[in-house]
Amino acid sequence: MLAHDHDIRSDRDTIVALSTPPGRGAIAIVRLSGPRSSAVLRRIFHPQKKVENFSDRKFVFGRFAGTDGEPFDEGMSVFLAGPRSYTGEDMAEMYCHGGPAITQALLSAAVDSGARPAAPGEFTRRAFLEGKIDLIQSESVADLIFAETKRAAQAALSQLEGGLSEVLEDIWEKIVEAGAHLEAAIDFPDEFEPGAGPTLTGGPMSGAELAERFSAIAEELRKLEESYIAGRILREGARVAILGRPNAGKSTLLNRLLGTERAIMSPIPGTTRDTVEDVCDIDGIPVKLIDTAGLRETIDPIEREGAVRARRAAVEADLCLVLMDASAGEEEARWAEGELKSLEGPSILLANKMDLPQAKVPESLLDGLPVISISALTGDGIGSLREAIAFRLSGGDQENRPGDQRLLTRERHRKLVVSCRQAIENAFVMIKEDTSPELVAVDLNEAQRSLAELLGRDYGDALLDKIFSTFCIGK
Repeated sequence: MLAHDHDIRSDRDTIVALSTPPGRGAIAIVRLSGPRSSAVLRRIFHPQKKVENFSDRKFVFGRFAGTDGEPFDEGMSVFLAGPRSYTGEDMAEMYCHGGPAITQALLSAAVDSGARPAAPGEFTRRAFLEGKIDLIQSESVADLIFAETKRAAQAALSQLEGGLSEVLEDIWEKIVEAGAHLEAAIDFPDEFEPGAGPTLTGGPMSGAELAERFSAIAEELRKLEESYIAGRILREGARVAILGRPNAGKSTLLNRLLGTERAIMSPIPGTTRDTVEDVCDIDGIPVKLIDTAGLRETIDPIEREGAVRARRAAVEADLCLVLMDASAGEEEARWAEGELKSLEGPSILLANKMDLPQAKVPESLLDGLPVISISALTGDGIGSLREAIAFRLSGGDQENRPGDQRLLTRERHRKLVVSCRQAIENAFVMIKEDTSPELVAVDLNEAQRSLAELLGRDYGDALLDKIFSTFCIGK
């Protein structure tokens, strides 16, 4: 581990923070962690029934008081002895009434008694430093808190429980094992020569066997790498732009998908002049829908600017819904066909207003392009559209469903997996070219370094500061 030695547990400050959202509520939780947790708790919490020492994991009822001894609230407290606690150190949690004045008084009393205010994510950071969780699990704590859908929460919980870590640990072990055989080949070069015959029992793998091993490891890493798009969308949400000409029904579709009257609907073309955005849950994926201005030639400078912004939204979107008015005739279909061809990213073609008697989809003009027929006004076909959106945003991979343990959800994860894969592929090429084992070992060491940083075995304070600064205070 490249990180320098950290403070011994007994020398750390005792920290305190509000662990529930600020504001008014029925109950608030104030959390302590550090060697003086018990001492601070004894100063500011007075049990109704006198106790000599707080028992581990036993809830006690009593009053909270300042250092002057004057009580200001009553509630419960529990002491959690390390190392069997979240942070691995002595902890205490205090449950008080959830008024701002009470929580502030309790925090002040704890600080006056020897604790200091916690930094963002400091409780989870201590859990990581104590070896309670690895770095991927630490990041998943924040992802779980900020999850916007049940499916996103399930993915974060899977990582917190070690799903992704287990996959990476297995790859780590395979690389370590290959490295051990490579070191043996360096010590016993005669047995390592290509074509030397079957490997002796207990001897090193041959070059061909190592190449096969490297190829299999690289393939596992590539599959993880490919999961990033679906994982990022699940964690951060997807941007889905609704494109169409004026009066095609874009705002009606937005409202239908959101289940609320978010955008102004009007039969007058050009009503929407700017992008309108809102978030909804589509099959567990947090989706930011973007209703754009109608796309048409116009001399109106405001409407033209709306069209420019619509194009920008299309470029930045993870998916575009191209909406055509199926009642407007063949010229509308030709426009939709041209629009689809101009888009670089994923898109879905929608034929809207199918509730109208004159509506039809001229398939010959659309050159066999798949079309989903809908009526944004009545809701017909919206179920099929939601399924199609979820399928496209999941990368068409039905394995990446709730609870999946192999999704990369952060750019940090993706970059390090790519670095590891590239090092393994370099090792594969060198083995195939009969390169010296010592040079192959350099790439294996680089692969291990990438995984070590990913799991948090190799870290520096700058990396931890960057990760935990995004956390809530009190977690």
